[in-house]
Amino acid sequence: MREVELTIQVLEDYDEVIRKIENQSYKLVEKYYMKDYYMIHKSVNLNIDNYDILKKCILIRNIIDDNPKNYLIYKDKSYDVNGKIVSQNKIKAKIESVEDVKKILESVDHITLFEIENYSTVYKKDDTEIVIQKITDPSGIYIEIEATQEELLNNNDEEVKDILKRKLNALELNTTGDYEVKKALIALEKVKEKLNL
Repeated sequence: MREVELTIQVLEDYDEVIRKIENQSYKLVEKYYMKDYYMIHKSVNLNIDNYDILKKCILIRNIIDDNPKNYLIYKDKSYDVNGKIVSQNKIKAKIESVEDVKKILESVDHITLFEIENYSTVYKKDDTEIVIQKITDPSGIYIEIEATQEELLNNNDEEVKDILKRKLNALELNTTGDYEVKKALIALEKVKEKLNL
């Protein structure tokens, strides 16, 4: 399934972000908690390129909302030399139990490389949906925006990203200026720091 999305890190506190977004007529749609477990085979050399490491990860995702659900996910992303996402596809399968799937993967020599906890608030205006994420580690406030089905009719990902950038800029938030913040990459770099890699 083709996806085009952007993620920014916001340098304002959560309440200020919510205030600004609501002032622009975005309406609250839902709130949920999500935890991702990044699993990798223990034979993978963690000294290789971070993007190559992430390509070898399998995610187990636990979502807690009005209708709790769990997924096994593989994200197939291609990057250019600057680490910019060139293309991305996601394979997702619903699972019954996070713990059982973790045990299965651990029994074939996978380990949990890191976990990302995410308290998400979803806002919508017209057909645009944005997700405000309060992340515990890597700590911060992030906003994700995904292209709509109509926007995906354009097969040029860069043109679609330009549309998404304009929508994010219209929020008038103070950000790092990076439109493709990779939370998993930040978390992985912290793991490597702890391991002195």
